[in-house]
Amino acid sequence: MKIGITGGSGLIGSHLTEKLAGDLNADILLIPRKLLYGNVQDLSEFIKYCEVIIHLSGASVICRWNSKNKQVLRNSRITTTKNLNSAIALMEIKPKLFISTSAVGIYDNKHTHNEYSKNFSDDFLGELCIDWENAANEIKRQGVRTVIFRLGVVLSDKGGALAKALPVFRYALGGKLGNGSQAFPFIHIKDLINAYSYVILNKEMEGTYNLIAPELITNRDYTKALSSFLNRPAFFHVPALILRVLFGEGANVLLSGQRVVPERLLNSGFLFGFPTLRATLNSFSSHKLSNS
Repeated sequence: MKIGITGGSGLIGSHLTEKLAGDLNADILLIPRKLLYGNVQDLSEFIKYCEVIIHLSGASVICRWNSKNKQVLRNSRITTTKNLNSAIALMEIKPKLFISTSAVGIYDNKHTHNEYSKNFSDDFLGELCIDWENAANEIKRQGVRTVIFRLGVVLSDKGGALAKALPVFRYALGGKLGNGSQAFPFIHIKDLINAYSYVILNKEMEGTYNLIAPELITNRDYTKALSSFLNRPAFFHVPALILRVLFGEGANVLLSGQRVVPERLLNSGFLFGFPTLRATLNSFSSHKLSNS
């Protein structure tokens, strides 16, 4: 099986490449960034033998959402997805599966959401995710089985949000963001990677899936658990005003979490290895984290 991956050098992509090459004996093709923005004929030639395409490309949303950065965020998600759609349209033999990425930021912060919820956020991130998913669904209209994963915060001891928090917590400077009451949808990197393998192997699965752990927690819960795990106090917190000054509208990502449940994944029979935050943190070495 040949699998093409965009964004393969990132946290998710590097783990996914190792997993699929090992467990599925897949031939991994890392799709260069320049091809995603270049001539679609060249892109089509590059991916023409791929049975599966996994689209992970996307600039970080934790930034100041000015007009320039908003365009970067849209291009890295929507333009690249549209280019993949155009490239696939040129292929005589199309991929059997296209897996696209989205985010739980598509939902509002007022309700608890499963995949059938239509209570979407009306901010920039919500609109970005809607347009992103619409672009991915154009590939579905070509007859390609399409899966869209809505991701939360990915926790790993090798990078991502947890790695960024560790230096702060290690020096007892950690704390909640804002009042800490915002939801904190998370997933262990291993569960995330296993879900990709799962949908590749289970050919009846298609559509949208919330790819987050079943446990519903808040930013305050996460702060307390990480503080306890590292045996460090967490007296400090970052006021919402400071985050607004630093990131402007982009602070919404940090201050406005979503309560989300992975209903469709659970109903499919997928088993989370780390369904709770405690299980997730316990899977990491406290000594390694506290000294990393």
